[in-house]
Order: sequence, then structure tokens, then C-alpha cells
Amino acid sequence: MHRQKLVIRCQMRRWTTSLPMPSTYFELVMRAFGGAPGIDTVLREGTGVTSEVPGAEITLGQQLVQVRNANRLFAPGWGLKLGRRFEPSTHGPVGFAAVSAPTLGDGLAVVERFGHVRSPYFQFGSSRDARRFALRVEERVSLAVDERIPLIECVMLSLQKLVEPVLGEPMSAAEFHFAWAPPPYADRYRECFHGPVRFHARHTEVAMPSQWLALKCPMADPVTYNDSMRTLEALERRLDGDAYVAAQVEQLIAASRGSGPSLAEAAARLHLSCRTLIRRLRGAGTTYHELIDTQQRDRAETLLVNPDFDIAEIGHRLGYRDPANFGRAARRWFGMAPGRYRRLLTQRRA
Repeated sequence: MHRQKLVIRCQMRRWTTSLPMPSTYFELVMRAFGGAPGIDTVLREGTGVTSEVPGAEITLGQQLVQVRNANRLFAPGWGLKLGRRFEPSTHGPVGFAAVSAPTLGDGLAVVERFGHVRSPYFQFGSSRDARRFALRVEERVSLAVDERIPLIECVMLSLQKLVEPVLGEPMSAAEFHFAWAPPPYADRYRECFHGPVRFHARHTEVAMPSQWLALKCPMADPVTYNDSMRTLEALERRLDGDAYVAAQVEQLIAASRGSGPSLAEAAARLHLSCRTLIRRLRGAGTTYHELIDTQQRDRAETLLVNPDFDIAEIGHRLGYRDPANFGRAARRWFGMAPGRYRRLLTQRRA
């Protein structure tokens, strides 16, 4: 039987959506695209952010709601327009430390180590050989495609804005790689990025000659650099709390298939012992079983909405080999059998 393509918006639970981040990016979206009362209202809809307070914090969840609102309002490619407005100072202590570092290599090392402090949905990795250095953008939370692409467009343009003042000229010898197919507005990439652009890449990254790393930053300032690094280290320590560990476990579970990774597998991925992971989750007010159970409930509800999957297949996809066990789990989650809950969801959608 032909099946419709199943589109599931990524579910993120309590700890992931609660990760703190600055309101700067939220405010820049309002300034770049807002102004008209109707647009302002839609951009803020569901975010809970009612006013712009310089230096204030919001949560990752609030920022992503605004991104979804922007996707409702604007054609794809709005991330390029926004990213062109970013300057190193936009990124607070990450930007200050990067531009005041002794060399470009030191500045990019700041981004790689601390980029997630400013933008918790991404982290950075790198690779280097004698002739080529690549800074890679890696997803830290599960994002839908229409959320991921505009956010990465902003990140990649920010990296260009960071490198070019040190280089003293456009990055024509660098390459910009994107791990997705060319969008309908691909020509705008070649207008925005100053080096060759390649789609369908294995990683999303900016690659440049290794010799650039030794270039001295024209704004190198030991005082600013050291002060900014201390600030970033303090912010990183705050992110390493028990709630952050719970968020990391949520992300591992969300990225898995079936019934999710075992406790031992999750602990190994986080470089913790099982005992330490249990203790950290207890400190956040939850348990590994509760996180798995919540994710399973969300997956079940998402699959039940789609009529192409029968009840037994949904149970199998969730890791229940015995349909009766899935039925018992559904009664615990929804207060009724899965078939009855599916009919209720269908009525609500109608």
C-alpha cells in the first residue's frame, strides 16, 4: 500500500526547551522583520516574550517558537537576510573573545569550545591537516528542517563576518559546505557567501587554508580576551548542571529509534558512569525511565495521528513486540485504548 510521507515535528521536552540563551537573537529578528503591528504579534505569538530587555535571557524553546512563527510569515531564505545583519559583537562574550584573541586560530577555538553557550541548539567541531582547516556545525538538539536551515544560515554568515576582518579581504579561498540539497533560492547563497558554495555535503562546515590560523587578529587585546574567556567559562559551568544533563539525555532519546538507548548506552555517550547519570537525573527531578516514557508517549501520539499506520505497527515501531503491552502503555498515558485515543485525535483535528 502506498503511504504518505510521514512528517513529524521534532518533540523537545521540558529540560531541552528550558536551556537558557540570550534574547539578542530574538530581538534582532524583531528589528529585522518586525515593525508592523500584525507582524510583531505573529512573531511573538506563543513565545511568552512580551518586551525586549537588553541583556535578558530567554529559553531555547522560546527562540524556536519565534523561528516557527517566522517560517509562517516569510519565504524560505529569511535566515540569509537575518545573518547578514550579524556582527561579532552580536554574539556577546563569544564574539568579544574571538575578535580579541591573539590569532585567528585562537578566535575559532573560542567558537568551537563555547559556541553552544550562546546558541544551545548547535555545537562546533573541527578537523585540520597541513593544508586545510574546517570548522563544522553540529546539531545539539533535534530540529525540523525548516528550523535548522535558517539558523545554520545565520551561523555560517557569522563565521564569515568573524574571519574576514582578520584576513583583510573576502574569503574567496574558503569553501562553504551545506549538508542539504540546493534550496530554490540557492543563487542567494552565492551572493551572501564570498567563497565557493557546495550543497549535498557530508558536513555543514566552512573550510579554509590552514595557514590562515596563524594570522594575527587586528583587534587582539589580552585584557578583553581574558575577561571574555572567564565569562564564558562561568556560563559553561552553569550549563553543566543537572538540568543540562537531563536535556542531553532527552536529546539522545529523541534521536534514537524504537524504545531508545539503554541507561548504560546513554551514560557511555555522555562519558558518565550509570550511577553518576542516575544521580544527576535525580538532581534534576526526574529518572531515566520517566524520560524514556515521556518520549514514547509523544511518539505514540504522533504516530496515532497518521492513519497509514495500524495500531500493531505503531506498537512495533515503539519497541513493543506484544500489542497487549502497547495497549497497557497507551491506557496509562492516555487513559484509554490506543484505537479509541486515535478516534479522539481524529475528531479533534476535524
